[in-house]
Amino acid sequence: MSKNTGNEKKLISNGEEFDRLLEEKEAFFVLFSNDSCGYCQMAENNINQVIDSFPQLDLYQLKLNDAPEIFERYGINSVPVSKVFKAGEAVYTGFGVRSPNDIYYQLKSYFDGGNSYFQDLADKNN
Repeated sequence: MSKNTGNEKKLISNGEEFDRLLEEKEAFFVLFSNDSCGYCQMAENNINQVIDSFPQLDLYQLKLNDAPEIFERYGINSVPVSKVFKAGEAVYTGFGVRSPNDIYYQLKSYFDGGNSYFQDLADKNN
């Protein structure tokens, strides 16, 4: 599997596509958002800072207008919300804008990553 570049976010276009991902993918990261949400853009920027450290995770975005039934299924009443799914189950949920450091260490508890967020950041900048 190739390493993420942070800009390879994929949009989920409907609930059926989301359900197919749950069945087919071992693990993936979803940012639940809305078009008019400035905080969602901030959340996406923070996620992009750390997603490269977890090449096994693909980043997806699901917008409220595209699949309101999925938002209802997971009880999402406000955005941004980020979730990591592993083997079809949500294993991590982050509400609001999470810092890159927080996202990194939450993901590290579920997946192999680098030494630390700060070491990965230094390595990426060299």
